[in-house]
Amino acid sequence: MMDAYAIHATLGANGWLAVLQSAGIDEQFLRDKHGPCPICGGTDRYRFDNKRGRGDWICNQCGAGDGFKLVMGVFDLRFKDARIRVMEWGGLTETETVDIPRPASPEPIPVAKPTQRVIALLRETCAIEDCEPARRYLQSRSLWPLPQGHSLRAHTSVQYWQEGRRIGKFQALIAPVRDLTGDLVTAHVTYLEPNGRKLEGYEARKLLSPMTGREGCAVPLMRLDGNTLGIAEGIETALSAARIEMIPVWAALNTSLLSKFEPPEDVHKLVIFADRDIAGLDAATKLMQRLQEKVRLEIRTPSAKDWNDVLMASDQWSPA
Repeated sequence: MMDAYAIHATLGANGWLAVLQSAGIDEQFLRDKHGPCPICGGTDRYRFDNKRGRGDWICNQCGAGDGFKLVMGVFDLRFKDARIRVMEWGGLTETETVDIPRPASPEPIPVAKPTQRVIALLRETCAIEDCEPARRYLQSRSLWPLPQGHSLRAHTSVQYWQEGRRIGKFQALIAPVRDLTGDLVTAHVTYLEPNGRKLEGYEARKLLSPMTGREGCAVPLMRLDGNTLGIAEGIETALSAARIEMIPVWAALNTSLLSKFEPPEDVHKLVIFADRDIAGLDAATKLMQRLQEKVRLEIRTPSAKDWNDVLMASDQWSPA
């Protein structure tokens, strides 16, 4: 089967232009000057520069991409369907091959599995309503009540260890971390004071076990409803973005995991809710570049430092 690399190499710049013309995309969208965007409808934010010879384009709203991403956006297709259409429009067959250099396959990394501690702890969790500090914490961030079908849990007594020394037991907010298939990988813990504030004097957020070889996982905070999903860095950021934008948003937990996130197959559009700092924007850009041939992508940034700041500043939401 011809993959994206082979199709790009076979078509080249002129071939991609011919493919997009055969697809019925208007000539005004295939010029190297600012004009309307065929995906988002913006009037003067898009141009088709074809600078890598891959049908390349850029839009201030939609981001940037190649011919595959343009076809996916204009015709609302998944990559596998766009590939078939592009081959038809380009007159390509599966028997054609092109010898092109490919990145070397990395050495396999041992895949981490959830420890017995993680499994046991999740069995001991309770509903957020039954843990006063957890509910107070969410209220203080304007995140209560939680969306229906959320995955967050609470625990009334989680051991806190530091450098092999037991510090004590604390109440906590618990978030299961899962891989693309839905299998449990580990759990994220937010340790809390009795008054609902984050634990003071120690690192308040921890993963209960390593995630070696399982990058791309996330906290699926809410059920996927439709084919649009949001991804954000932290749990509070994801819950805030979901409340503001009214779409399901999952949490990657940090910038490294955000840049390596893999959306479920049912997702056609991924909205990246980036924090407004250098690390957050860099991770969002890396994720967009990596997934641009798989799904439609959009980066949204908050008007304040992060999305929870936007939520808390809004008159629409206030702690209960």
